[in-house]
Amino acid sequence: MFIRRLATFLTLMAIGAAWANPALALDVRNVRFGEHPDKTRMVVELSAPTAFRATVMGSPDRLVIDLPSYDWRAGDVGLRGISAVSSVRQGELQPGINRIVVDTRRPVAIASAFIIPAAQGLPDRLVIDFKAASTAEQGRVHGTLRVPDGSAPAPVMASVNAPQTLGTLPVPPQKPQLPPPTYEAVAMAKPAHKPEPYNPPPPVPHAPDGKKPVIIIDAGHGGVDPGAIGANGVLEKNVTLAMARELKQQLEGSGRYTVHLTRDSDKFLRLHQRVDFGRKNGADLFISIHADTINKGHVQGVSIYTLSEKASDKETAELAERENKVDLIAGADLSHADRDVASILVDLSMRDTMNQSKFFANTIVGRLRNNGLKLLESPHRFAGFAVLKAPDVPSVLIEIGFMSNKNEVRLLNDPAHRQRLGQSIAQGIDAYFAQVRQNSRT
Repeated sequence: MFIRRLATFLTLMAIGAAWANPALALDVRNVRFGEHPDKTRMVVELSAPTAFRATVMGSPDRLVIDLPSYDWRAGDVGLRGISAVSSVRQGELQPGINRIVVDTRRPVAIASAFIIPAAQGLPDRLVIDFKAASTAEQGRVHGTLRVPDGSAPAPVMASVNAPQTLGTLPVPPQKPQLPPPTYEAVAMAKPAHKPEPYNPPPPVPHAPDGKKPVIIIDAGHGGVDPGAIGANGVLEKNVTLAMARELKQQLEGSGRYTVHLTRDSDKFLRLHQRVDFGRKNGADLFISIHADTINKGHVQGVSIYTLSEKASDKETAELAERENKVDLIAGADLSHADRDVASILVDLSMRDTMNQSKFFANTIVGRLRNNGLKLLESPHRFAGFAVLKAPDVPSVLIEIGFMSNKNEVRLLNDPAHRQRLGQSIAQGIDAYFAQVRQNSRT
C-alpha cells in the first residue's frame, strides 16, 4: 500500500513539475488503439507525464483530448481493424494548448482516463478507455488543464444537440496524411474568350483623416480545422490562405487600400473572432474566402454569398450550416448568432449593409464573368453565414471553387490561376469603391 501511494505521489509531482516548467518540451511519440469486447482503448505515448483534459462530443461523434503544446512525433495513426474510429487529426487549439480529435463512428462515452508513469522501459502513457453510449451519456470532462499563465481556458463540454462539420473532412482512414501543398505552377488553360479590357478607376479618395479604405481578407479554416480535403491531400485551409495572400498582394500593390488578413499563418480562429477582427480594424469591406466540397464531383466554379435570413437554395443552406458550426471543434457552440446580431438582421441599418454587400457581390460576379472564369449557375447566392454578420461592414463569402472536383483542385493549387482570380476580385473592389465615391457626390 505504501509503495502504491508513493508511486501515485511521485506521478503527481512529476505532472506538476512538467506543467510548471514550460521549457520542458512535451512530445507525442505514438498513438495506438486496441479493441476489447467492452471498450476501445486509446494509448498516447508521451515524453513526460502531463496534465490533460478529455471529453466526447456529438453530431458528429468524436473524442477530444487537450494537452499542453507538444511536438507531434507519432506520424500516421494506424486504424486497421479498429471499427470504432474513422480518423484522427491534431493541431493547435489555442496558444499553449494542442488538441487531438478522434472521430468515432457512433456515440461514445469515456469509461476511464489516466496517466501511467514510465516504468520497465515503457514511456509515460495517457490511456483513455471509451465505449459505445447514448448521447445522454456524453459530456463529462476528464482531467483538468490550465494554460501556461495559470488561467483556466473555457471548459470544453460536449454539445450533444449542436453538430459541427469537421467530422466529415478528415483524411480517409488508413491513408497517409500528405504534407501541405507546395503551390508549384502548372500549365494554365486559356480563357474561352478574350476578356474585356480593364481600365482602373482613378484612385479612391482618402477619408478626411487621410486613411485609405480598409479591406479585411479572411482565409477560411486553419489550425486544427483543416476545412475540406481535396484530391492528393490538398487542404482547404492552405488553399484559402494562399488565395488571401495573393489578393492582399494585389490590393496593396495598387496603393489604393489598407489590407489586413484575419490570419496569415496556420492557426484556428473562431467565427466571432474573424468578425470582431474586421470591426476592430475599421473594415470598409470584409471578404471571407473558402473552397468547399460537395457530393457532386462534376460541379465546379466560383460563387459569391451574401447574408440573408433565408437561404437561396438547399445546397447553400447546407453550406452555411456546415460553415457556421466550425467553432464546435473548439468545444463551444457559436453556430447561432447572438441575440444582438439576430435582432439587427431585420433592422434598417443592417439592411443597408446587406444591400451594399449584394451590390459588391454582383460587381465581382460581373468581373469574373468578363474575365472568362468558371462560375456556378446563379453564382450570387444568399444564406445566414455567421462570418458575414457584422452589422456595419459590407461582407461577402467567396467560394473560389470545390475541393471535390479534381480539376478545380488543380487550378486552386496553381499560382497563375489564383493570380487571375485575384485580379478579377480586385477589379470588383475597384468598381465597388468607384460607385461608393460617386454616390458620395450626389
